[in-house]
Amino acid sequence: MNMRLLIVAAALICTANCAIKCVQGTNGTADATECTGESASATMCSSPKFVEYTGLSTGVEYACGTCAGETKGSTCEECTGNDSTGCNKAADTGADFKCHSYTYNTTSKAFTKDTAMKTCKRLKDTAIKCNMPKASADSTTYTSTSGCGPCSTKTSETHCEACTTDSCNSAIRVAVLFAPLLAVLVHLF
Repeated sequence: MNMRLLIVAAALICTANCAIKCVQGTNGTADATECTGESASATMCSSPKFVEYTGLSTGVEYACGTCAGETKGSTCEECTGNDSTGCNKAADTGADFKCHSYTYNTTSKAFTKDTAMKTCKRLKDTAIKCNMPKASADSTTYTSTSGCGPCSTKTSETHCEACTTDSCNSAIRVAVLFAPLLAVLVHLF
């Protein structure tokens, strides 16, 4: 009986006085280490926020304590720490993939495919998705800057088209240019 009380008391003392462990520094895959110094009393760990199809936010390190300033939710995430594992370890990511990006030409009033492809980042269980403007899109109805990810809910169906394989969003202008030409040819003959 006394031994049980001793074990319970030791656990309570450790819970109240043991420092939490957090992943610290720039490497999210490093082992979690005990928070020391000014961070010894921290109860939270923080890390760069992973943004789907973009990747980790820059300028934020893995650390003991809360997110700096007003970065929580925008570029930084927090979790409740414990004394055995780092709750702020890097998220499991899937393989990168590429998508074409498009720029709106104000002179021709049409989108053109950029020559350089964008590298898209994703979490392990996130599906590959690229998007591209439809012929009816303009600079206000299609606003994707990378081509990575799904269409926004505002532009899907009418101004944006999505696809689900690596580099799949490249064939926009062929159909758009030939459809009117084909219509003219049909009416001529």
